[in-house]
Amino acid sequence: MNDRTVLLLTALEGPERQVLLAQLPPSNIVHHPNTHTDYYVTQLTTASGEVRVVLGRTDQTNVNASLETGQALTYFQPHYAFFVGVAGGLKDVNIGDLVIGDDVYGYERGKATDNGFSARPGVGASSYQLERAATAFSQSTEWRTIAARLPTAAFPNPVQVYTGTIASGEKVDASVESELHQFLRVHCGHALAIEMEGYGFLKAARQHPATQALLLRGISDLVEDKQGADRRGSQPYACANAAAFVIAFVQQLYAVSAPPRLPTADEARRLAELASELYAGGIRDADIWNRAGGRIADIAVGSTGRMQWLDAARHLRNGGRGITFGQLLAEMLEDHPGNQDLTELRVRYESESGSKFS
Repeated sequence: MNDRTVLLLTALEGPERQVLLAQLPPSNIVHHPNTHTDYYVTQLTTASGEVRVVLGRTDQTNVNASLETGQALTYFQPHYAFFVGVAGGLKDVNIGDLVIGDDVYGYERGKATDNGFSARPGVGASSYQLERAATAFSQSTEWRTIAARLPTAAFPNPVQVYTGTIASGEKVDASVESELHQFLRVHCGHALAIEMEGYGFLKAARQHPATQALLLRGISDLVEDKQGADRRGSQPYACANAAAFVIAFVQQLYAVSAPPRLPTADEARRLAELASELYAGGIRDADIWNRAGGRIADIAVGSTGRMQWLDAARHLRNGGRGITFGQLLAEMLEDHPGNQDLTELRVRYESESGSKFS
């Protein structure tokens, strides 16, 4: 895990990757040692020091996005991964607006029957902590100052940021009268946007729990008059807005100090072992999980105390939900300040992460 590495992925070269590249500091090209896939690599200045930013391209479709995302995550091992690009607006959005993908609806999956197509959609989700942080940043004075400079003569509307569902499949929705559009209205009427890579990106990211992943899309058309919007430069405009957001957001993430490091598998296992001994009743014992910022609902509490702590360890490895490895360790040491095993685990974790109880 490279705590100060951020991966940015796009689908398209010209209207997406090159637009992001133009807003980043000068970069070098790095090739994957096995596939020779090209990545732009640069150093982004933040208040806490330099952050390595890797900019890659997956090409279109969820299949390509999944394959390329998995390859890039394995090779670079970033702390954060973002899929950034354009999408078609389905409801409540205008050209140039941004959508933070809280979850993604993979609408292609289903079963063909004598009575028609029966939808069996797949669902992906952005990392909880990263989505919440991005949504909070969208309401900040810093972002509002940046957003005020984004509208152009061709696209004069104020840029809004929404958090919600994005539909993802292998088709371009180019008409409100199309069969696809009617299908989405019936089966995914709450989706704000539609695109072709987000589901594959998040499915691949799910296999890398140490990396927090987020889908961010700029709205480049509203289904109707797609060609007209394209002629006015809507794709690079929408992607430039998304690029401005993600770059400022990354700088905000690293504004004070390096982000909290997720525990290794061995650290999580060791904490579960110690917790099982010290809090044999499970996560409710001494109210330890709540005190550290956790949510009881996130853990299967119908099992033994040991099983609860194993589930809690997996939860912390996946990024937590209002709780971090460091916070839980700190609360346990408050209860057991002389415990040598906890102290050794604390020293080990802090020495690797460079921060205290992050």
